[in-house]
Amino acid sequence: MKHTYKNSSQTQWRGPLLSLGIAAMDECTIEFIKRMITRMSFAEVMPTLKAWRFLAERDLQSLTMEQAKESLAMEVVHLCEIRKCTMDHAAELDIVYNHAKSKLKVWEVLKMSKQTDTDMNFADVSNFLTSFKKFVFSIRRNVTIHFREFGDALWIRIAWGKDYMKPNQYRPSFIVYHIQTPYVFMACVTKTQQPVVCQGLLSATGYDNIEKMDLKSRCLESLKDIVFKRFSQPFQSYQSRSAPEESCTPKTTVNQKADYERMKEKARVRHVMMETLGAGALPVLDCASYKLNTPFNGEAGIANKIQPFQCVVKFSSPHLLEAVRSMAHSGLSEAPISSLFSSIINNEKNSFNVSEKMESSSSRGIH
Repeated sequence: MKHTYKNSSQTQWRGPLLSLGIAAMDECTIEFIKRMITRMSFAEVMPTLKAWRFLAERDLQSLTMEQAKESLAMEVVHLCEIRKCTMDHAAELDIVYNHAKSKLKVWEVLKMSKQTDTDMNFADVSNFLTSFKKFVFSIRRNVTIHFREFGDALWIRIAWGKDYMKPNQYRPSFIVYHIQTPYVFMACVTKTQQPVVCQGLLSATGYDNIEKMDLKSRCLESLKDIVFKRFSQPFQSYQSRSAPEESCTPKTTVNQKADYERMKEKARVRHVMMETLGAGALPVLDCASYKLNTPFNGEAGIANKIQPFQCVVKFSSPHLLEAVRSMAHSGLSEAPISSLFSSIINNEKNSFNVSEKMESSSSRGIH
């Protein structure tokens, strides 16, 4: 089911950035940083701390890596205490870590739009953040909002609190927004939090609507590749055409003819798969789901009383599209592949509703 949110406020607030309440390093900040360091591998600690850019280079050089993880964490905490680290700084460390480990989360894609046919919005980062914070704080006061830019991507981290309880810094939401585009990527945003985030985005960008796409994956960069059309080769719909028979020449003996037929079939499959999925690198999608809905086919009186049959079929793989292409090349599946897979990229979705068209009991459609 798609969720659409409409802009409830088009007002752009131009005041100063809201203060996030910088305070001295307390026990909560100390414990948070300790947990952050201990959950990293030794190979991740130094790159993450360098990318954080809070501790000086001499501080990093003073760390002793050849020791227990808990002792290393206490060394980092000690350096942070000297630098008067606050929860704001610790939240930035969390953003840096999750940016590097973005594949640990499932990302959903949302697309904003306008009712009028106008060009994309040209938003300033500072104004965007000011307006976004103002709206979220007007709805949910007990939250903290932090952000960090990575190239053209703006990462937003929101820790949510309940009535009379501090924000839970260990279960934040992450929103990634590319300024000047209508696309938003979200992870760890609950159903109750999503309307607040979506309305905040609309208020900050000036768009009218925001709609969840049927596209999700653990690979954030591949989702960006799909919606931003970043491919080395375009994807085309397969049309039956004969494959070039470059080096396939018929032989005389039985075995040679068999070899020729195999080579000819491999050439055909290679040609078909290149037209269908291209020859370059494919986006990394870990799943595709299909919700099947078909009515009972029988006597009209009985069929009208029986609810349609429904089920969900899910395909999972570390690299689903590459697996499909490899299966065709290896002869484990037919070529061309089903449009259920080949349409994933062109339609920008990996969640489909497959239903039987009511006007014809023998025809089926993909929606």
